[in-house]
Amino acid sequence: MSFRSPVRRTGMFLALSLCPILYLTAVADVRYTVKDLGSLGGARVGALGINSDGEVVGFAALPGSSALHAFLNDGGGIRDLGTFGGSQSTARAINRNESVVGWAVTGSGERHAFLLRSGSLLDLGTLGESPVDAWGVNDLDEVVGSYLNGPAERAYVWRAGVMTDLGTLGGTDSRAYAINNAGDIVGFARPTVNEEIHACRWRDGLVTDLGTLGGWASHAYDINENGKIVGWSMEDPNYISHAFEWVDGTMYDLGTLGGVYSAAFAINLQGVVVGTSTTLAGQQRAFLYDGIEMLDLNSLIPSDAGWRLVSAEDINDQGLIVGTGLFNGDYRGFLLAPLPGLGAEPPHGSATLSFAGAAPNPVLGGARFGFALPAPARVTLRLYDLHGRVVRTVADRNFDAGPGSIAWDGRGDDGGRLEQGIYWARLEAAGHALVRRVSVLH
Repeated sequence: MSFRSPVRRTGMFLALSLCPILYLTAVADVRYTVKDLGSLGGARVGALGINSDGEVVGFAALPGSSALHAFLNDGGGIRDLGTFGGSQSTARAINRNESVVGWAVTGSGERHAFLLRSGSLLDLGTLGESPVDAWGVNDLDEVVGSYLNGPAERAYVWRAGVMTDLGTLGGTDSRAYAINNAGDIVGFARPTVNEEIHACRWRDGLVTDLGTLGGWASHAYDINENGKIVGWSMEDPNYISHAFEWVDGTMYDLGTLGGVYSAAFAINLQGVVVGTSTTLAGQQRAFLYDGIEMLDLNSLIPSDAGWRLVSAEDINDQGLIVGTGLFNGDYRGFLLAPLPGLGAEPPHGSATLSFAGAAPNPVLGGARFGFALPAPARVTLRLYDLHGRVVRTVADRNFDAGPGSIAWDGRGDDGGRLEQGIYWARLEAAGHALVRRVSVLH
């Protein structure tokens, strides 16, 4: 990142002092209807994947049993997809052709990956031993997952009946979670023989280490058609872990809902991200990240719906979201449908200039500043201390209309980390300015 010299402050302190301070507060904002996806007779259900037609897959318990079976809900009800003769199965993903992938237990008790195509389960085989799992599928019926190879787990891609080992970053293990229609694959791999695990991308036979947010582990769970990647990463050795978005070589911290943990599981074509996060009180909640801020999905459904949405697992390009939550005391699969006008576009409107401030806030090392522009404009973002002095010009460049974000590494214009304390972030664009409070902790 290149840094610009601080601009003259003539009149700036007065303008900052008189500018009203706007605090971000949780406001009831119903944007979705919520639907129970049904069950196979048991109490536990989890929805894991959705395609462009709104067809949903996952797992559901059988009556009076802890055994779980893969299911498909095509809008007309929930259907048991069966197994390979064993007791259990799980469906993880579905493409627009209604091809479903997951795993199923055989009659001999082995766990094999399957591809459901034209109503029948196809065993994908293995390059090593059982278990084998299928995590993702694109619209070309190319499947990715992992298999056991001796003591190691290895990522694979399955194309036209041929399973190919994807390799690692130099270590022993890897796993592939998702594949887009361009054939780009994401997952994790060990870079060496030590304990580190890094998010990675496989493209054209080459594997790229996506890094971490500072800790020793990260996983990449999904990639959209624009090549944007989301996942989870440890931030430090103290096991604080945050959701991330990886764009053009940079991993961005998406923050949390107030707790110490979050993970992003899916991203759609519009860049809307869903996942799960802990709150300040330690509760696990499903979240949506709209390119500006992380929102608790529980605050976006009717308050009397009777649900506590725990984890959002997938989102399609029409904005439909599936996941798992508590409903009448049982874990059930849910489907969220956006209200009219909130479909394929990110739900955070940008008819006027908006500025969400820093995420996370308090800032522990680095953050992203989310905003939205009503039209293309030059954006200037500066940080001020409590004396009105510019301590960092974070950005001064042109942006397109709509949601945007700016990364900050926690440093001032002098290259050193800002001291712990309170600062003001001022965003200027198109003749308007908004100010947000930023807390910096060490």
